[in-house]
Amino acid sequence: MSSMIIPVDVVKDKLNNDPEFKLTARFWYCDIRFVVGDDLYFMHIENGKVASFTQGTHGFDPYTINIGGPVEIWEQMVVERPKPFYHDWFAASFHHDFEFGGDLEAAYAYYYAIRRINHMIGEAVREASTARAA
Repeated sequence: MSSMIIPVDVVKDKLNNDPEFKLTARFWYCDIRFVVGDDLYFMHIENGKVASFTQGTHGFDPYTINIGGPVEIWEQMVVERPKPFYHDWFAASFHHDFEFGGDLEAAYAYYYAIRRINHMIGEAVREASTARAA
């Protein structure tokens, strides 16, 4: 079990209420798999809205974009001000043990929406860790 947990409901709500994500994700239909160490997460986007974001797998979960890597890399990416090449999933895939793959044509077309997902995951993880520490 990974030591970093993505609060899926919080991330879903943040994205669906975020004007920047709504703008950059409009007309987007996509399934994304996130790999955080040994844990799998699946996000389903329909017409620019996060329809579902779940932790765990049923074994046959569809995805067109795959983003992930070791927990140690994720932990360095979700801090308030990440170091260079930890600030972005694409950059991390070139410089660290991190994967950004799948349908890259679709990923690049909606890259700003993907960056917003990255930002909101980091924000939600930081908020959850602050709440646990309190």
